[in-house]
Amino acid sequence: MSKKTSFSKTTILNKVTHLFHSKGYCATSMQDIVEVSNLNRSSLYNTFGSKLELFITCFDTCETKYRRDVQKIIMASTNPLKTVRQILELSINETINGYLIPNYISEIKNKETQINRLVKNQQAYFLDLFEDIVKRGQGLGSINNSKSSKQYANYLLTSYQGLQIMKSFPEDDYKLQNVIYDVISVIE
Repeated sequence: MSKKTSFSKTTILNKVTHLFHSKGYCATSMQDIVEVSNLNRSSLYNTFGSKLELFITCFDTCETKYRRDVQKIIMASTNPLKTVRQILELSINETINGYLIPNYISEIKNKETQINRLVKNQQAYFLDLFEDIVKRGQGLGSINNSKSSKQYANYLLTSYQGLQIMKSFPEDDYKLQNVIYDVISVIE
């Protein structure tokens, strides 16, 4: 007779997401996943598939939550500069909010084609998002017109990704707010 075990997929996904966040995709082994989930390998494979499939599920869940949170910021703000600042602040507080995305910017050279595609799609999303916000700000006069909206969008994406790298040094948290201030002052 087979043994019936029950577990919460959401709880397991949260635990594994935190594992991927702390170790990265490449450094996380299936044994690490087994240990953090308290499931045996066959239960993991039967429920979630391979490590890559599990990662994609975690990534997609985080991406959906992140985009929802960004949309809330956009909908609540009438000031494009404030919107950009809040999105940048959200990016440096992602670990608190349970996001996974930033770690994989640095894993872009990952050999997994699917992970590269996920990261590139996320970057394209932010590039379009920043360009739309800048266009709106330039139309309202709150963002200067010395550069095109595309140039500022590239600048903001690069700044956003730089913040992701800087936030891995927690002793420099105060500097992150200063960097956000500097980023905003360039487009103001």
